[in-house]
Amino acid sequence: GLPSVANEHWKYTNVSRLGERALRSATAGDGASVSAASFAALELSTDSALRVVLVNGCVRDDLGAGGSLPQGLRVRSMAALQEQDPERLATLLDTDVEAGSTFQALNTALLGDGVVIEVDHNVSLREPLHLVMLGTGDDLLRSPRVLVHMGRNSELRLIEEYVSLDAASGLTNSVCEVRLAVGATLFHHRLANESAASSHIGRVAVEVDEQGQYVSDSLAFGGELTRVDIDVNLVGRGARCRLNGLFVADGQQHVDHHTRIEHRVGDTHSAELYRGILDGRSRGVFNGRVLVARDAQKITAQQASNNLLLSRLAEIDTKPELEIYADDVSCAHGATVGELDAAALFYLRSRGVGAADARALLTYALAQEIVDEIPLPGVRRWLETRFLGHTRYSQLLSALESL
Repeated sequence: GLPSVANEHWKYTNVSRLGERALRSATAGDGASVSAASFAALELSTDSALRVVLVNGCVRDDLGAGGSLPQGLRVRSMAALQEQDPERLATLLDTDVEAGSTFQALNTALLGDGVVIEVDHNVSLREPLHLVMLGTGDDLLRSPRVLVHMGRNSELRLIEEYVSLDAASGLTNSVCEVRLAVGATLFHHRLANESAASSHIGRVAVEVDEQGQYVSDSLAFGGELTRVDIDVNLVGRGARCRLNGLFVADGQQHVDHHTRIEHRVGDTHSAELYRGILDGRSRGVFNGRVLVARDAQKITAQQASNNLLLSRLAEIDTKPELEIYADDVSCAHGATVGELDAAALFYLRSRGVGAADARALLTYALAQEIVDEIPLPGVRRWLETRFLGHTRYSQLLSALESL
């Protein structure tokens, strides 16, 4: 069954309404009408030469880009792999990070297609791999699955973008599982930007071995209800992770981020920064838990949650947690909730900036630290236009820099 608000991890997010909807599990046929022309009209965050497209959770080779992949990188459809090498797929699924939720179990039960990404040892890829998760149709349950296996001392930048072709309704229930071998690095940019009529449940489960590094940017904008769980296990000495998040909600949207970082051994390090911007009657949730295992000495863990309420009817529930079973550690966490500074608004107005532009600039200022950490010009520009508009963002930024 679905979790209820009696469950501590779902205390602030009621998903009972999802169980009341008559959703049908999506098939490849549900996205057959999506053409190259309709896909080209989408406003995506980047135009990478390496692109893989899934429509309603099923791989569409005709919408992808890049032709032959770079040497050392393999990207395969799970459905195709099931036909070509079922033993290999079974092996990959058997070694996945352990199941962690009802929704992951549901994803596994309905697993029909997905993407397996493998990077060989000592391979460093400069061009980002762009996964486009496209939703279309009404009252569909989409179950995309992504497996990422990184070899020793390898490096990959992955963009995982969820978008809707139309006013698609239903639920996207996605799972992404990552295993980083010794010295491997993954930069993972996750963008949830589906239609206002859809809901999104996502889980990212990561295991980082010795000297490995996982860098995450989780961005949530669209959707009626969005919940993203990110679980990172640091299992080898020298393993690191950096989790950044930005969520924006308006109207009656509900956005929930739950993160869990487990330092299983000593000399592991984590840093986490999440920022939420809420307007209208929207509600945001952030729960960040850091667990330091017994005798995992000499670890560092920093965590911060900063939130901006643009409306007196908006609400944020923020709950940073530390659970420590070692004594030689450096850990800190904190949370803030505030509103736009009236003095700063007055200053911008006095310098000739209009009321709406002043409000947009100050709102963007909270997001900018997250945005600046993403070294992808296309993604940064996409984020800037989300806050400052398509036609005036460069002028507004110039005005801000001149003040």
